Amino acid sequence: MARERLANLTGLSTLFVLWLSMAGCIHLPAEPGYGGPKPLSEETRADYAYRRYQGSYTEKILEQNRHYTLKRISFPSNHIILPQQHDITIDYYAIDSAEKVPVILVLPILGGSNNIASSFARYFTRHGFAAAVVHRQKIYPKQEFLKEIDKLLCQIVFDHKQAIDWVESRPELDASRIGVFGVSMGGIKGALISALDPRIGASVLVLAAGDLPYILARSNDKGIIKRRNALLAEKTLTPEQLQQELTEKIRCDPINYAEHIDADKTLMILARFDAVVPYHKGLELKEKIGNPETILLWSGHYSAIAYIYYVKYQSRKFLQQHLQ
Repeated sequence: MARERLANLTGLSTLFVLWLSMAGCIHLPAEPGYGGPKPLSEETRADYAYRRYQGSYTEKILEQNRHYTLKRISFPSNHIILPQQHDITIDYYAIDSAEKVPVILVLPILGGSNNIASSFARYFTRHGFAAAVVHRQKIYPKQEFLKEIDKLLCQIVFDHKQAIDWVESRPELDASRIGVFGVSMGGIKGALISALDPRIGASVLVLAAGDLPYILARSNDKGIIKRRNALLAEKTLTPEQLQQELTEKIRCDPINYAEHIDADKTLMILARFDAVVPYHKGLELKEKIGNPETILLWSGHYSAIAYIYYVKYQSRKFLQQHLQ
């Protein structure tokens, strides 16, 4: 009896937090009359052509419970455009099922731990999805920022394409039902892979935007500010000059490929007072995609954590609608 009361209280508390999270949110439907995504040009297809990964991989069990078995997957990238060889690492949240299950690629934020990504991955497993957290590459911060930035972004696309190749190799996963979920930099990567890989069946892009030169030159994120200030001092540039130089170098930018993302299969979640990934750049990406279903949070970038239960609920509902 005590356990039942505790379970009821926990359920009520979750509903109350969810209700509070909804306060101040604006939920915009997809724009009617959307004509569908534009097909990739032959030039773009050639730019992102690669050799699919069909090799072996290592697998190590990290955790087992009634919801999932967590496995660490690792294999060498076989399409390298950066100077260093590197491995692709995936935390795979496998679920028990008699039939093939849909899978969500969960893409982490720019820095820090993968706790947020892991939290969403665990949540998805409780609702019938397998989940795969694709780790950030440790080699990326070591690249020469201005010289290699476009190659770095392209390498991210190739690495995630190979992560999807791995999904296709798993007999328990339904490769015709692959979703992508990402927050902040994870959302930016999610937008790129959604545009450039037709195997993505649904996308949830949270606190994401396009126009990376503007974001890198104007973001108020402490880590970006620190690196930007060092670069400005080293190169004797103004922020405006840095933005111009980045504009000349960066081709692999969500804003350049947004028209290839299917707006009918995309949910965007933006924060009205976001200055880390500027809100108006999120709106620009939304418009370029074709005005998909969008939720506006009454928060900044980091304070959006207050809406985490609401974001989980809406993301799961959207992915279920399109993949289950």
